Amino acid sequence: MAHISTVIQKTGFVYNPGSDSHFCNWDPAHVEGPHRTKAIMARLEDPKDNLVKQCQRLPGRSAGFAELKLVHTPELVKDVNHTCSDPGTNDENLKAFSERYNDVYVNTASEECAYDAAGSTISLVAHVFMDKVKNGLAVVRPPGHHASPAESNGFCIFNNVAVAAKYLMDMKNAERILIVDWDVHHGQGTQRTFYDDKRVLYFSIHRYEQGDFWPNLPESNFNYIGEGSGKGYNINVPLNKTGLGDADYLAILYQVLLPVAYEFNPEMVIVSAGYDAAIGCPEGRMNVSPAFYGHFTHALMNLAGGKIAVILEGGYCADSLSEGVACTLEVLLGRPPIPLPALGRPDQSVVDSILNVISVLRDHWKGLVFQDRFDVGVPPSKGMKVHKPEVVFNGPTEPCANEAYCASVLYSASERVDIRHRLAALKSSYDVFRKSKSSLRTCYGYDIGMLDHASGPLVTDVWDTPQRLEWIYDHLKHCGILHACHAVDVLPAGKGKMALFHDSTYAEVLETASDEAFIQTVKFHTDPATDISLRWAADLFASKGSADAIRLAVGCLQSVVDEVLGGKSLNGFAIVRPPGHHAHSNHPAGFCFANNVGIAAKTLIEQRGLKRVLIVDYDVHHGDGVQEAFYDDPRVLYISIHRGLNGTKSKENGGDFYPLGPGKGAKNVGTRAGVGFNINLPWTEKEKADGDYISAFLQLVMPVAYEFAPEMTLVCCGFDAAAGDKGQMSVSPAGFYLMTRMLKSLAGGRLVLALEGGYKQEVLEQSSEAVMRALMDLPLVKQESLHPSEKAVRDIKSALDIQTPYWTCLQYRVLLEEPSVNPQAPPPNQSQAQASEQGVVGNPPSEESIPSLSELTITG
Repeated sequence: MAHISTVIQKTGFVYNPGSDSHFCNWDPAHVEGPHRTKAIMARLEDPKDNLVKQCQRLPGRSAGFAELKLVHTPELVKDVNHTCSDPGTNDENLKAFSERYNDVYVNTASEECAYDAAGSTISLVAHVFMDKVKNGLAVVRPPGHHASPAESNGFCIFNNVAVAAKYLMDMKNAERILIVDWDVHHGQGTQRTFYDDKRVLYFSIHRYEQGDFWPNLPESNFNYIGEGSGKGYNINVPLNKTGLGDADYLAILYQVLLPVAYEFNPEMVIVSAGYDAAIGCPEGRMNVSPAFYGHFTHALMNLAGGKIAVILEGGYCADSLSEGVACTLEVLLGRPPIPLPALGRPDQSVVDSILNVISVLRDHWKGLVFQDRFDVGVPPSKGMKVHKPEVVFNGPTEPCANEAYCASVLYSASERVDIRHRLAALKSSYDVFRKSKSSLRTCYGYDIGMLDHASGPLVTDVWDTPQRLEWIYDHLKHCGILHACHAVDVLPAGKGKMALFHDSTYAEVLETASDEAFIQTVKFHTDPATDISLRWAADLFASKGSADAIRLAVGCLQSVVDEVLGGKSLNGFAIVRPPGHHAHSNHPAGFCFANNVGIAAKTLIEQRGLKRVLIVDYDVHHGDGVQEAFYDDPRVLYISIHRGLNGTKSKENGGDFYPLGPGKGAKNVGTRAGVGFNINLPWTEKEKADGDYISAFLQLVMPVAYEFAPEMTLVCCGFDAAAGDKGQMSVSPAGFYLMTRMLKSLAGGRLVLALEGGYKQEVLEQSSEAVMRALMDLPLVKQESLHPSEKAVRDIKSALDIQTPYWTCLQYRVLLEEPSVNPQAPPPNQSQAQASEQGVVGNPPSEESIPSLSELTITG
């Protein structure tokens, strides 16, 4: 990995105020007008934080005729040119153009604005793809995603995103581009452009209402999945109700989009970013919060090495539009997403749509295999639901009439008042959060006193050596990571701290015993001659300096946690030993004496006033000490992904991989008030890799975490699941990077990692650098296509089945029937003749009347 000074880049930003010249002459109240971008820019240039100033401003430019022809027919380009540039053009000519298409207007400046929108999109996308900026946002209009190769449509003259994607493929040799369209309307123009092209994965979430919502096309339904080599690369998630919100979009994100996207492994992500699903937009009538767009963006930034370009499409409520764009740009700049409230159950109509999509795509993507196939001859097991996908179209039987006017159904006056109040309250809460994040730095904790804990002459082949910390610290210092971070002051754990987690007798030993007394205590309790009721595990050792090292490890982690909780740093990494997650309330175990993370969580709950703490433990060994302490406590959600079996004991008995016993099994869900707040995912086989862990995060960890809504996330950060380490697993540095990046979206970015296991020098160096890069919002050099193995799918399914009764977000373990119709729907119409059937009338000009490239190219 490169020294960090060579990879720090800015966010690119493109905006051309000349787009204000594109407006509707005959309908000044048209929803797609200059007021949209004016509202956005007023918000982004607000003197309180002026987000634009933090970006690298890129010059806009006009697209050339040759660039537009990458997608559009010469006839369409010429039609726009003649209509807008003819000296004799008047409103009647302009209306005539609009009436040839559907829901499009132009004026004499519209051609230049459309060229600028397409060219500026190309410019931004190319800058991101070529590593000249790390990511970017383009505030452009007119929008583009409805424009098909041969027709303008739906406020869109040319398809900005499609042209930019084709530019990357044809001019920059891009092989895999993900286009995510979160506009509330289906981007049928983009779909038609790439319907048979596997180089582009097109993903659209849109209001559909079984075809009764514009653009009222059968091809917007879930069964249109592409054709030819592009079959499986066109994904539509139709929404068949209004009023849907964050929980519904999050479910789509984690159940469909991300599993496919990680497997597709794009080189570039382009977002058709319409904000008309946001609260208050009369076009969409959905309920997505502005903050959620930040979470959506953050999830996509984990793909393609962070190469993402967000391009404005729709959005027609100025308040939610401008705030949604601001939340998006904040995340692109490296700020944490604004915390969401606990997200509840997704609407049943969305669950049905998700399952419909999976039913037609499961044969194309290995990450969409968490539903079992329904066998008509076999009764379903108890409690297992059966889902039968059905293709329904209730839209108009005749094409939509073309018109020069756009009729919008606005909210009532009282509804608009309620919306304004709601958005004002949301923005006020957002501002409170923003003020609490005065620093975006990453901190770390380390003290050489923890190196004094060493094995004695009677202990051989010890994995937990002092060199573990030295390797990590020296490597992070050498590559420049630590120079860019803040070092916290480390103090030993204070009086009474151990007793928050450990019982009074054992806490007294941890807090007050001298080195010699501590050595003798360990020697007595690990002696085989000691009464078995008093005996500790044999995998413990102590030396001169061990007592102080234990207290420093606890204090070091607490210093990092307090630094983050107080807003002085955004996140942090505690480089500590001895590790802690095996330590029980009354005795040590597994190299662990004090339960570092457990004590930190208890401190947050009992002394710092937090109500919900998430602990994620991906050390290869189950953190039995942490589980035991919080097993009946709903304030702490403990999630452990660990190795369960070594091959000689059954899964029901907990397996024979350390720690022994049934406690680490998936059936251990907590007790009393804590039922459901303990989640174990034990791998039943070795060699689990990145795709397995990421699938566990997508299917289980992240959906449940969003429903829990933690105020801080602590990670038992063991690297012994890494390829080449003692755990016999195959997680790469990229896997640890991605897991860390995902967890950053929770709790307003309050994330602290505490070192647990990991015993090989190269593993510790590379893995620790990876998680620090993730914390610092730095890219990772290499990323692979990721999907789960068959055996990992089996283990994840088992955990989902056990946890489904406790979490409303887990609704997808069903039996899937085959779709009621052939999933390979006919391709969407693309020719000019077929477009006429969609409502386009009039004859295109002849080929010889098309202007030359020099005539059509507008320089700027």
